Amino acid sequence: MKKNFKNFFNIENNIIVITGGAGYLGSEFSSALSDAGAIPVILDKNKIALEILKKKFSRKKQRGFFFAIDLNNEDKVKATINLVIRKYKKIDCLINAAGFTGDGMLKTNSKFFGKFESYDFKLWEKSLTENLSSTFIATKIVSKYMLKRKKGSIVNFASDYGVVAPDHRIYKPNKKINYKGVKFNTPLSYSVAKSGIISMTKHLATYWAKKGIRVNCISPTGVYKKNHSKQFVKQLSERIPLGRMANREEINGAIIYLCSNASSFVTGHNLIVDGGRTIW
Repeated sequence: MKKNFKNFFNIENNIIVITGGAGYLGSEFSSALSDAGAIPVILDKNKIALEILKKKFSRKKQRGFFFAIDLNNEDKVKATINLVIRKYKKIDCLINAAGFTGDGMLKTNSKFFGKFESYDFKLWEKSLTENLSSTFIATKIVSKYMLKRKKGSIVNFASDYGVVAPDHRIYKPNKKINYKGVKFNTPLSYSVAKSGIISMTKHLATYWAKKGIRVNCISPTGVYKKNHSKQFVKQLSERIPLGRMANREEINGAIIYLCSNASSFVTGHNLIVDGGRTIW
């Protein structure tokens, strides 16, 4: 039993495609998967971030395969996955970690955080495309190869805001506590996209249940970044039972669990990694 138990979490030499794999969270996941013995195939549209991660892998002598690609271009994603299959003959796991975060919205257009009553439909569409459509495209293409092997694990990334509504007070000024507020919020399009990913996960889990493909989801809460204002961190942390935001490495265990045989009887599950936030 002990010998078998050690193998439950073994992902050595597993080919794991990870979309958004060079981002703030994705780069952490990619590195952790490589450290665990897997071969991450990293897809990201940010060429600079991808090159930085590639150099980091080289310094640490980690294994990885890197592609600069627009994840919303179905033809290019298909061509890239074909290259992966030619090289490795299989894909064991797909991690859909690509998403349009608050940082991305700030850099693109501050109107992403505008009032719902006057929200720009084009920005609504862009947010849904960046957060939801890329997951649809990658899953559609990779699943064809998993179906041929009758084996595979798909891990989608949603958010606690796909489970509960955001507490809008954490973004707004509060004179009583001398809080100036922040320039961002959680747009409706983000919450809708993330809840859509959770629904997609459940739908595909039942659709492929007897075909050897498991589909699960991870919904993290806010992940700490050094550029977060101290007051914002305090505002959010007070709403989390564990009293703090997540550190990005704290999501690695959930990923390895859902990629490995340790979760062989788990499908359609939304694993919420939120320090208890959604139980309040």
